[in-house]
Amino acid sequence: MKRTPGILLLSLIVACSLHPARAGELSGWSEAPQFLVEINGKTDLFARVFQPQDYKPYLIIISKGLKQVLLINLTSKEVSAIDPAVFKKKEDVALYTSGIPKGKKLVSYTVDKGTSVFTAEGKKVGVRIKETLTGEVPLSILLAHSPVYGLLRDAYKPKKSAVDFIKAYKKPVEVVVMFATWCPTCKQMVPRLLRILKDAANPGISPRFIGIAMGGSEPSELLEKYGHDYPAFIFYENGKEKGRIIGMTPNPIEETIAAILKK
Repeated sequence: MKRTPGILLLSLIVACSLHPARAGELSGWSEAPQFLVEINGKTDLFARVFQPQDYKPYLIIISKGLKQVLLINLTSKEVSAIDPAVFKKKEDVALYTSGIPKGKKLVSYTVDKGTSVFTAEGKKVGVRIKETLTGEVPLSILLAHSPVYGLLRDAYKPKKSAVDFIKAYKKPVEVVVMFATWCPTCKQMVPRLLRILKDAANPGISPRFIGIAMGGSEPSELLEKYGHDYPAFIFYENGKEKGRIIGMTPNPIEETIAAILKK
């Protein structure tokens, strides 16, 4: 397990190559799961933090624990409230606005031991970068590190017919799960896989979880062996790759898994 620096500006360096919006285009904001939000000292598991895809030094925070949507300027350290109507388009892991939203300044944040701290709506809010899981880890560590994975797992409802096929599959299968705790698509897809495996309860299907460090360069030996894509679910039977799933799937993932097993 590696620790990432507790400096918010460093989070703007991401592994994927994204392009700034052109004039007239909407500005994209990607979800940034590497951030942890605390309200009055308690972790808000469902808080969502977004950062610009063109690396501008801002964050948007959406939390059920706060009535307002917050915009943080990482250069001036200003915290502002913005109108949710500024979101011109929403996707699973992204928001779109016309440039940087203008808001009403509430307060400035201070930094205390790597955590940005401020008061909003009478509540103490803290924002910091979480540890990044790197290398092979047991499921228990993954769920302890990112409890929201367990909550999203329990909320997902896979199709019974596909799960029944996976449950009845007779041959031993190893599933290598390549993920990054700072990756928004991983946050969407890994819990779905966990729910499918839990419901299928097939003892012949053995998952391995391999975390990727911020920047995507570690663990180098495992990345060289399995590839640099994430999230990626790689299925092996008798030591040979049977198929892999990369990123979001157009169909329910359980159907894609069943299709791989049917090959």
